[in-house]
Amino acid sequence: MDDAEIINMLFARDENAVEHIKQQYGAKCSTIAYGILKNRQDAEEVVSDAYYALWNNIPPDRPAVFCAYLYKTVRNLALLRYNAERTDKRRINAEASAISELEECISPERVETQYEGRELSGILNRFLKALNEADRRIFVCRYFANMEYKEIAKKYGFTQSRVKMSLSRSREKLKKTLITEGYYNER
Repeated sequence: MDDAEIINMLFARDENAVEHIKQQYGAKCSTIAYGILKNRQDAEEVVSDAYYALWNNIPPDRPAVFCAYLYKTVRNLALLRYNAERTDKRRINAEASAISELEECISPERVETQYEGRELSGILNRFLKALNEADRRIFVCRYFANMEYKEIAKKYGFTQSRVKMSLSRSREKLKKTLITEGYYNER
């Protein structure tokens, strides 16, 4: 079956068109998606999404070169997925980085019960109230909103070194507070 017939079947909303597309172009589509994603399952999902996109876009589109249109759709969807996964990994790494900074002061093993969690929450609230406003904002942005140093600096008009110094001093103050309250994790 040639491309013009497939396009005509899509315009006629004939579901057999998708089967013909799979037979003729499925292997190449999978190769394109896998080449970008390096994951078979994700590649299969992208190819299925591409078939769905074709179904929704033809009509009104009437591509001059059907296979190029299809391959471009697969490539674009694979790149979107790839970029989304990289963004998620960066976000997770940023959160892990912020958490690891606080682990110097707060041990996850210590917060074993709801009672201890509420008690620790009260200590943290009192600690935050004791900080000056600028240091409190920086601390909350970093450890509660998971913002990067440069984002915090830009938001408040500070240098990155000012932000880092403020966080370092605040963590040290928190550590002293937690020692006083009996929560510090001695490693």
